[in-house]
Amino acid sequence: MKETLMKGVAILAVGLTIASCSHDAWNQQTDRAWQAAEEYSSNFKNIVMGGQNVDGRQTWTTAVTTQITLTSAKAGTLKIYATDPAQGTSVAALYTSAIGKGETQTFSVARPQDATTLYAVILDDNNYMTDIMAFDASEEQVQTAFYSNAAAARQQSRRRTLPPSFQFPGDADASKFLSDVPAGVNKLTQNNASLNGWIDNTWTGEINGWGAWDGSKKTGGTLYIKGNCDFGNRKFYMADNSEIYLLEGATLTLSANDAGNLQGGTNIYIAANAKLVAAGELKLNNGLYIYNHGTIEAPKVSVNNASVLYNTNMVKVNGELSTENSNSVIVNDGTMTATRLHTAGSSHVQNNATMTISGNTDIDSNNNTWVNNGQYTTGNFYYTAGSNDVINNCRLTVNNLFKINLGDTDRKGFRMDSNSGVVTKDFEAAGPSFIYMGAQSVFEVTGTATMNITKDVYGIYGPSTGGQAVFHAKKIVNGADDANQCFVANYFDNLIVAYDESHFPQGYSDGTSDAAKANGGIGSLPYYRIGDGAVVEQTQYVNYSVAPGTCNPGFSGGGGSKPEPKQYVYFAFEDLGTSDDFDFNDVVVRVSMPDASNQSTVELCAIGGTLEQKVFCGDTQIGEEVHEYGNFGDNTQRVVGMPISTLGTVNVPAGTSVNDLDIKIQVTRRDGQVVTISAPQAGEIPFRVTVMGDEQGKWFWAKERTNISDAYNLFGEWGANMDSNADWYQHPVSGRVITW
Repeated sequence: MKETLMKGVAILAVGLTIASCSHDAWNQQTDRAWQAAEEYSSNFKNIVMGGQNVDGRQTWTTAVTTQITLTSAKAGTLKIYATDPAQGTSVAALYTSAIGKGETQTFSVARPQDATTLYAVILDDNNYMTDIMAFDASEEQVQTAFYSNAAAARQQSRRRTLPPSFQFPGDADASKFLSDVPAGVNKLTQNNASLNGWIDNTWTGEINGWGAWDGSKKTGGTLYIKGNCDFGNRKFYMADNSEIYLLEGATLTLSANDAGNLQGGTNIYIAANAKLVAAGELKLNNGLYIYNHGTIEAPKVSVNNASVLYNTNMVKVNGELSTENSNSVIVNDGTMTATRLHTAGSSHVQNNATMTISGNTDIDSNNNTWVNNGQYTTGNFYYTAGSNDVINNCRLTVNNLFKINLGDTDRKGFRMDSNSGVVTKDFEAAGPSFIYMGAQSVFEVTGTATMNITKDVYGIYGPSTGGQAVFHAKKIVNGADDANQCFVANYFDNLIVAYDESHFPQGYSDGTSDAAKANGGIGSLPYYRIGDGAVVEQTQYVNYSVAPGTCNPGFSGGGGSKPEPKQYVYFAFEDLGTSDDFDFNDVVVRVSMPDASNQSTVELCAIGGTLEQKVFCGDTQIGEEVHEYGNFGDNTQRVVGMPISTLGTVNVPAGTSVNDLDIKIQVTRRDGQVVTISAPQAGEIPFRVTVMGDEQGKWFWAKERTNISDAYNLFGEWGANMDSNADWYQHPVSGRVITW
């Protein structure tokens, strides 16, 4: 009980260093808990983990549940695998179901945590594989669809409203993909200068067709390949302007030298269930066209000098897939995988189905064409040279980083069609950067979006008409180290920028230039612009949604009402105290910031003393004796709402603040003496502490008989030097304050 006036204390710091009994007991309990925790941790680390530290990301489960929504183009049995079943080995399915043509199913599978790419397969009644597709499964919910053939993919492409300026070629005529040798074509019996005929696995010689001269150019022959023809250790050469047909079920294996020496002007047609295997880099040079309806396997593939690779089924590249110069073209209407895609020299790539790049996608030449009309997955996406034809018309998934940093090339950038989607773990906009988004398109950053552009015209643009686009990130931060022309991020047109955690939490630095101030700058860094029609808001308060689809990950704002917390000043009193107790909770009141009429509300927050106490503002009593609102006397045990009660209102005179109000208490001692406790004079030991609320308007006072310096370790240093540790009240010691 607090009855005795403390005497003989020279400075505040001395009084606050005395710990109470309740504090000692709590501290001993905490020490025992820590000791037990340390023993457990040591035993687990040494015995269970062999002395290793636990990974900070560990969830102690190897299985991840993924929900998949899948649309099939064919009827049959659907199976989902974690390993490519086309490798020829028997693998176990994660999911099996009958599915109809055009049917969409939504189901969940348990997949290995490291299997971020899954494989969907359609089997017919004979258990033959009729369709296969690799797709990204790194998110909790995945949507994907089969593309059954080139015609369907091209139709999907035509529905897109953002066509590139380059006209991509179509697939070869269906008559070029053969199941058998045409009538009248003879089996080869020996090497000829101009090869015309067919071979199968019984052919033991080389292929060495030098072609003939027609007076203007060399003309090659026509070769049909059946069965398994392995030229890995023997020569395979066809002259310029040849035609090579891999018939259904055939396999052609080429040595590294010959795979890199295919001649220009040649057309290679790979039929269904046929395979071209290259032991080394597969080079397409000087107008060489490969049309693949089967499978291509190679450690590296490069497309050069007006050559074309057109795939409708499966291309597997263990290394880099590249287009090297102008009019070099890759079109994918099936499934294509590689460790890297590099578009260079104004070359052209179009994905209409499923393309998976485990490493980097590098777009680093002006006037490149990269168009995605299907499902494109990559480890990183680096776009570092401006073009009008880098276009995402459907779904781009980036497992790690999407980075854009373009040359200053007349507003060329990354374009997204209406209802398209990008999903990336992290995002970085550096230097010159333009992103143009169509209506109801969504750019989703599941991790951190780092902004560091260099001019006020750079940034993210929503549509000018037709609806809104959404740029959504877990958090958006400033990546600039210096003033950098004072521009870090800009948002334009009908764009919703939604963030889950924070938007530029670093705050602002000083020294804004006069030019930036004239242009609306409010700090050197970060400086971001919200253009007409654009908004920035925390996701839980955004009232907008985009339906998910095959191309779009979807977006759903929380739609909640954004709270508007009030700010308060807290007045915390000791009611004459004892010589070992400075908890400043005998009476705690808070006063709100004044309203438009300069009125503030006075609320009772804590009653830790047992003596009679009344609250005053100047000479006016506010409310009743505090124990009329609850006879507590012990802030450690009681559980009440916050505040306990509203005592009344006070007027804040013009030219003053709440902090200036003469808030005080009158205490009646047991001998009947009345003592008033008010603001201390400069240099005096305080019996009243005044504290500003935090950004939520809150302050947590000390528990009963916990000295304020134990509840707030920086309080004593602030008391000794008011220029230091002024934010002491924002750093409470866990367990030693009343939280609410």
